[in-house]
Amino acid sequence: MMAFGSMDAWISVAGYAAFFVLLARLSFDDVRIGLLYDRWVLALAFVGIFMAASGQLASPLYALSGALVGGGLLYVVRLLSRGGMGGGDVKLAAALGIWTGLDGILPALFVAFVLGSMFGVVQMILHRQRHMKLSFGPFLAVGGIVGTFFGEELVRLYEAWFW
Repeated sequence: MMAFGSMDAWISVAGYAAFFVLLARLSFDDVRIGLLYDRWVLALAFVGIFMAASGQLASPLYALSGALVGGGLLYVVRLLSRGGMGGGDVKLAAALGIWTGLDGILPALFVAFVLGSMFGVVQMILHRQRHMKLSFGPFLAVGGIVGTFFGEELVRLYEAWFW
């Protein structure tokens, strides 16, 4: 167990504080103006890389694989949606993959898509519109938090139920 005064504890506290602040900023920007600025997504990625390199997250290779899967899956969605999903969402998913690692990125994306879909359906019903723009960044942020802190446990639960 880490002592409160240890360097590892301070790195962990600072890193997770940055994680939450950056996700809040990205979510706010996406809702307000519909953009996920690269400077904030890159900051999230760099803090995640530093956390992985300092042993606070999964190994750097595991973080890289999470980034490739997260960004890759959303890139495919972007291509299939023909512009319906923005490039910022793809980059944010890759940055979140660094934080969640390989096991956590799939639950993170699942949570993001379920919450985003539910919100979108409610909005369509309330506003009686078939086509509308939905900021996906906040849903990715919530999914990233779930994937970072509970992703591996959710994968284990899934495997216990279905395998």
